[in-house]
Amino acid sequence: MVEKKKRKVRARDEGGDQGRSKVLRCPFCKGIPGVPADVPTPFGDEVEGGHCECGAVYVYDRSGRKLGEAFTEALVMAFEWDYDAAFAAPEGSYEEAVIRFNPRVGQFLDGEGSYKDRSGRFYFVRRKKPE
Repeated sequence: MVEKKKRKVRARDEGGDQGRSKVLRCPFCKGIPGVPADVPTPFGDEVEGGHCECGAVYVYDRSGRKLGEAFTEALVMAFEWDYDAAFAAPEGSYEEAVIRFNPRVGQFLDGEGSYKDRSGRFYFVRRKKPE
């Protein structure tokens, strides 16, 4: 019988990227953001998301297939639910990042990945400070 080598996966929490990690880290400050919770919107519904101490907000899309909606909700949340200000904001006035979550192995991964991988997505948005 042939023995299979076990492959070690290390969390790369330092070095500026999420890599493969068991802990969700803010892509902007590398801090640990709050646990996802139901955040009420001005229209009476809720989105699953949270915020980080650095000012970033995020929305969690469990299906990984609603990134447009998740981005819109995160952007508007970053502008304190002011839809007009959020949609009128110049593109360079905020930062955005996507982190995937693979629930089968419990890992957070950098980047958007493939549409077919069915990983949940955390969509982070942070407003830039005026200079």
